[in-house]
Amino acid sequence: MEFPLEMIEMNDSEVAGGQGGSLYSRKPVVAAPYVGVLGVAAVVGTLGNLIVIITVIIKYFQSRQQRTAGTCSNDTGRALIANLALSDLVVTAVINPLAIAGLSVN
Repeated sequence: MEFPLEMIEMNDSEVAGGQGGSLYSRKPVVAAPYVGVLGVAAVVGTLGNLIVIITVIIKYFQSRQQRTAGTCSNDTGRALIANLALSDLVVTAVINPLAIAGLSVN
């Protein structure tokens, strides 16, 4: 069974009529605030997550020095926070800019 390609192909009249194209060309009033919010979220989220990761690393090395002095510490909570910050960093530093770039692609 073959899938009819003419159902998914668009000609220039369909793109001009609002059936395709970028969000900028179809609805610029919606695209501008969307790009603004995603841009601010990408910058703030990236910086915030980097601060969290750096803080967890610093605390890890501080607790490591205390362990050699005889004090015991549990690093499970810090590992979970670092893992969450790292996954969120991927979203804010990679996915959000790609979403912004995808708005302008035709």
